[in-house]
Amino acid sequence: MLQRGPGLWGMNEMRKPMSRGVLAAAAISVSALIAGSAQAYCLQPQPVRVCTEFFHSENVVVAKILAVRKIPDTPDPNNVEGWFYKIAVSKSYRGEKLANDEIYTGNDETKFTMEVGKSYLLFINKNQQSRPAPDACGNSSELSQADKSIAAIDQVLKASAGGGADIAGRVMLPLPGSQAISDSGAPAIPVTVQNYVGRDQTITTDQQGNFSIHVPAGHYTVVGMSEFWNVVPYSLAYMKPTDFELPDGSCADLVFLAQPK
Repeated sequence: MLQRGPGLWGMNEMRKPMSRGVLAAAAISVSALIAGSAQAYCLQPQPVRVCTEFFHSENVVVAKILAVRKIPDTPDPNNVEGWFYKIAVSKSYRGEKLANDEIYTGNDETKFTMEVGKSYLLFINKNQQSRPAPDACGNSSELSQADKSIAAIDQVLKASAGGGADIAGRVMLPLPGSQAISDSGAPAIPVTVQNYVGRDQTITTDQQGNFSIHVPAGHYTVVGMSEFWNVVPYSLAYMKPTDFELPDGSCADLVFLAQPK
């Protein structure tokens, strides 16, 4: 499932979500230096929650794959740019009808391959070529494996009339001598949730660096502050913690990096 660009996340971004594959593709050069691999690079946290990805997706559907065509139509698999899948949507949770009932996946780090005849739960956004594509780093999956994700979607829809929203995240410690995150979280870091009606709330990370809070629907910015650490947004996070909108039933999954002062 995959993508987020730099800059502020506000109402326009919630109305026009994008696929994580776009930023992931931009981050591949970084990940390749670290891992020496061209595999899919997933933004953090991984996996992102369904209640977060749902509102950052243009379309969320259950669909059966009817046919597939590759471009260009070549027998050499190394020269295939990608695949177009003809789909039949059996249930639409979010978004308008897809043009030509087609979705796409590229023959690159964003690839999400599917099989003709099988049904899938798909979280879809436009890729860099403006083609609707499932996110290879998200919650898209074969329908037979999507029970938990569909249950989570049902919870999102039930909470869409005044249920509030959730903000959660983690403050991570860096790998020694680098800007990359380690597997360790930073405990006892104050995190302030700021809204646009002046009712700020401060919570503290637990021993693993995690924090969470339930809030009314609205516009938010989240900041971390510490006497001993510079707490900054992680550059390869799924979403930015600044100026984002949370509808009822939605979530925000945030990642910060604690750098020694």
